[in-house]
Amino acid sequence: MNYVETVLAGPNTKVVPSGLDFPSCYERELSSLIWFVMSLGADAHRAADVAQSTFAEAFPVWSRIQYPNAWLRRVAGRIYYRTMVPQETPVDVLPDRQGPLSAATEVELHDEARTVLSALADLPPKQRQVMAWSIDGFSPGEIALELHVDPAAVRQNLAKARKNLKQALGVAGGGHERAGKVRTDVAG
Repeated sequence: MNYVETVLAGPNTKVVPSGLDFPSCYERELSSLIWFVMSLGADAHRAADVAQSTFAEAFPVWSRIQYPNAWLRRVAGRIYYRTMVPQETPVDVLPDRQGPLSAATEVELHDEARTVLSALADLPPKQRQVMAWSIDGFSPGEIALELHVDPAAVRQNLAKARKNLKQALGVAGGGHERAGKVRTDVAG
């Protein structure tokens, strides 16, 4: 399954055990957290910064975090959205970067991934947000719980996001076509 199919397929559940120690969780989740933030619309460098900040906030309270993968994504989303408000002073000349951040180098951006990230960036904010959670393996119910929204709104935004992504990525069909089909498992 390629990256486009993975994104459009829906959640791929992976649960980080709550008993995982901080260094193991950091090693296991850093790259995936960077991808999550990139799915929200950040570039690789900003995503790596947000992921590092998220783990920095997690460290002092690690023993109280029950569901690390959800906690990390919730906090990373908050940090990222706070960084979207310009807090920097504009300059005429940008300094050269020393090179890619070590965490960002683990996230290799192939052409297909760049295309998907670009399509995700073009989604409306709510669709992009729920799609990022879904890509990271969370179900609509889990997303609704973490974002404190109605599960129906999450499902609706996911459906719209998938439709918009299929259109943007030129993917036909989708496997779950209902047009013209009659359900025989319910009494009418």
